[in-house]
Amino acid sequence: MSILSGMESYCYVPFGDEPDCTKFRILTLLPGSGDQPLECILEHGVLGDSPPYETVSYVWGDPREKVEIICNGRTLAITAALAEALRHFRSPSESRRSLWADAICINQNDNEEQGRQVRRMKDIYSKASRVLIWLGEEQDESDRGIAEALHIAHTCRQYVSCGGELENISFNDPLARKLFGKFTDPSEFPRLSAFAKLIGRLWFTRVWVVQELALATEATVYCGHSSIDWTDLMAAITAQDYLELYLADHERNAFVFILERARREWNTGVRRSLLSVLFRYRILDATDPRDKIFGLNALIRSELSGPEALQPNYDVDIAELYTAAAKEILGHSPNLNLLSVPRRICGEGPGDLPSWVPDWTNTRLTAPLGLANYSDVNELAFTASGSSTAEVEFGESDSASSLGVQGHRIDRIVAVGTTLRLDLLPRSSFLGVRLPKCAFVLDEWARVARLSKTELYITGEPMRDAFVQTLSTGSAHESIETLRKQLDILERNAKMAKWLVFMSKFLPGWIVDKVAHLAHAALFYKRNDKMTLDFRIHLSSLADRCVFRTEKGYIGLGSALTEVGDEVAIVKGARVPLILRARDSKWTLQGDCFIKGAMQGEAYREDDCSRMWII
Repeated sequence: MSILSGMESYCYVPFGDEPDCTKFRILTLLPGSGDQPLECILEHGVLGDSPPYETVSYVWGDPREKVEIICNGRTLAITAALAEALRHFRSPSESRRSLWADAICINQNDNEEQGRQVRRMKDIYSKASRVLIWLGEEQDESDRGIAEALHIAHTCRQYVSCGGELENISFNDPLARKLFGKFTDPSEFPRLSAFAKLIGRLWFTRVWVVQELALATEATVYCGHSSIDWTDLMAAITAQDYLELYLADHERNAFVFILERARREWNTGVRRSLLSVLFRYRILDATDPRDKIFGLNALIRSELSGPEALQPNYDVDIAELYTAAAKEILGHSPNLNLLSVPRRICGEGPGDLPSWVPDWTNTRLTAPLGLANYSDVNELAFTASGSSTAEVEFGESDSASSLGVQGHRIDRIVAVGTTLRLDLLPRSSFLGVRLPKCAFVLDEWARVARLSKTELYITGEPMRDAFVQTLSTGSAHESIETLRKQLDILERNAKMAKWLVFMSKFLPGWIVDKVAHLAHAALFYKRNDKMTLDFRIHLSSLADRCVFRTEKGYIGLGSALTEVGDEVAIVKGARVPLILRARDSKWTLQGDCFIKGAMQGEAYREDDCSRMWII
């Protein structure tokens, strides 16, 4: 018979009801080992006047998978994922360990308590001595992966001690080649593979971990029986990414880099606006969609201390919360950058959201126009509406909130290319030959833009020049001669992509790999095959976008929702043009866009502006 059978269930002792109550619960984990039941003592403490404690950062896992533990002599059901972490963190000897873990220290059956405790997360995490990051049990050779990370981190320290700068590391540097060259040997590939799989753990994709890590005094990462300091892990991932070591995945690494940026900004006193915070961490997921806002509260410049609708409250409707956040942002901003947040293109989100209200449950990695993957939408560098400021008002239409803006249409879309969806692409790496993602759609985009035509673009420049500047959103700091060379490299890769996709349908992978090497050697014989870093970074804007052409002959980059017949409009306070679709006498927002020749106010006419209602 189990030692837990016959025990009464634990009942939480509530905190005081006063709004300024600073109480929280501390979990004292009792020693134990093996299959011994987890046992703890749960007590109230006062923030700022409690014994030292550590916080636990982990992935909740399936909430239906429960494990019973002993809490204050009674049984308490917790998630299996947390139980797994606590077994690793408890001491086998006589020492006790003081911890804070949300699923135990907050009564999950009391929404009012949840809301109040979430408001205190900032203090709970910042006053902890350390955060224990639990990635999960050992699997996929994770022990080997952490060992490789420690090896790379050690090499990074050597590199920095010899005068190298990790932020600018490249194999063009002789010192980097000397120290890191060993990691390019095929004998390292199994260890690098294990390291890459470690970075793919679910923890790196969860929204709550942003503030849990950012606010921590110290952070240590645990996986199985291995551990590594967060600083060392970041150094290893930076080197792996910048040096493009075996199986380096820039899209996956973006998750890690935004976590590190949050930590650095917090430590240096940088605080961001509500829109900046929500946008930067939108690609991270949450079990409860409300946590896409509440889970980032501590990082917001003024926190959510204003409108009652934005206070942590787990009884509020999701669509109501997201709409309130959008109104709060638009009501305090001179621009309309909120409307540049990428729209949802697949899957289901909260129902009844107006088209102008971002769906923060959308976790697709879509970069702002002209910026890198993990940039801030408030860094948009365009001035499509000149120096104008936003003029907005809110109305009600058909039970849905509508947004009134001042703007005018400039053109209609007549041709649309295939959307570059990274999740639907065939593999782009062939044992050392890596194709740019846009190579798989470049030929069709060129046809949409009528690149084969000899006439000049609407601005008077060659069509090919306008096309390559559209691909880089006019943001690359390169001469036009260099950009022409980049387009040539892309076109040669596009030829390879077309044939490799065709052959992959009929031939085994190892033969396709060999063909890729031969084709690459032939296409780039005595030619440079490397795109410049600046150009490659600006290609980030292409994900989830498509090339389109307008009636007047403009070419542009539109959102994945763009269709023939949509209108391009420029609106007061919008830094980029918007794509709108008529619905009766009103409009729905399909996303923002880049149009070559209309990004610096060339097409904006303030006298033509009138009220446009977006629903």
